[in-house]
Amino acid sequence: MTESLTANSMTKPTTLVTVTYADRANYLRELLLRSFETERVHRAIVVSNASTSDLKELEDEWGTRLRVIRLDRNSGSANGYSVGIAAALDDGAEFIWLMDDDNAPKDLALTELHMQLEKITKLHGAERSAVLGFRPSHQADIAQGIHSARAYPPRSSFFGFHYRQLFFKIKRRLGSKKNLSARPDTVHIPYAPYGGLMASRELFKAIGLPNIEFILYADDTEYTSRITSRGGVISLVTRAELEDLENSWNLKDSYSNTFLGWLKGGSEFRAFYAARNQAYFDRRVWMDSWIEYKINQYIYVGLLTFFAISTRRLPRYRLLMGAIRDGKASLLGIAKNFTL
Repeated sequence: MTESLTANSMTKPTTLVTVTYADRANYLRELLLRSFETERVHRAIVVSNASTSDLKELEDEWGTRLRVIRLDRNSGSANGYSVGIAAALDDGAEFIWLMDDDNAPKDLALTELHMQLEKITKLHGAERSAVLGFRPSHQADIAQGIHSARAYPPRSSFFGFHYRQLFFKIKRRLGSKKNLSARPDTVHIPYAPYGGLMASRELFKAIGLPNIEFILYADDTEYTSRITSRGGVISLVTRAELEDLENSWNLKDSYSNTFLGWLKGGSEFRAFYAARNQAYFDRRVWMDSWIEYKINQYIYVGLLTFFAISTRRLPRYRLLMGAIRDGKASLLGIAKNFTL
């Protein structure tokens, strides 16, 4: 079985695209090592957002299989992936696999992705089919066996909150296991992170490039939602597991609720862009009922206000409210107070 799976992936030339910054060579080296030696990735493109790492060492190690594109400043993830995807398409990549620089595939992850992509392509066409590797820390609800309809917020939610899911979330917090089931092999999801997304060049040509005005955070959500909004499918493949070499600043399990995550997690810089872009996505992309959207917004902001007062995090609260106003008004791009 293993030999046939490995042979299957080797017959499908795949280009890895990732973006790095600062000094993250240790993460990047592990990603490239596993991708080239275990997953048999054909080629890799690394976009350096003014990285301080000595990437020449990696170029010397992997030769022509690795292309490093050096940007003279940190332009954010949206522009970095835009540059990388465009370069892969220009190079004639048949399949493109997006990864964060601190992701690392486990054995046969790419093969599992190709097998599932082949199945859904027969049903939906290459330009509407994408697959995603499984990151248990980021898809925690799916890992626990929660149905995808519960794991992702319905349309017109606000910051992931929707009043129609409130009863379910209360039952979860009280420890109810009735809605849990065995983890499925594949799950169709409405949007995805960059990390682990793989599809054919036809799909990437169809959906275009990421919106660089997002700068960073939620740019991947908006970008991948284009797949499903045009009738396509993103299939999360739980057998294609990826390892996160570094934990994210805003993982759900870091705080008892999302309000504390927003009020206490990460830096002001991270909180501003994440909140602004989420507000933009919710209002400009994800909303289909103005009434439900406003109900969810009022409830969520009311609870956020309560937690901000009770935890004495009013400066962060004011920052978040300003970010939300900017996002709803479509004021994207680099903020004056938070330059890269």
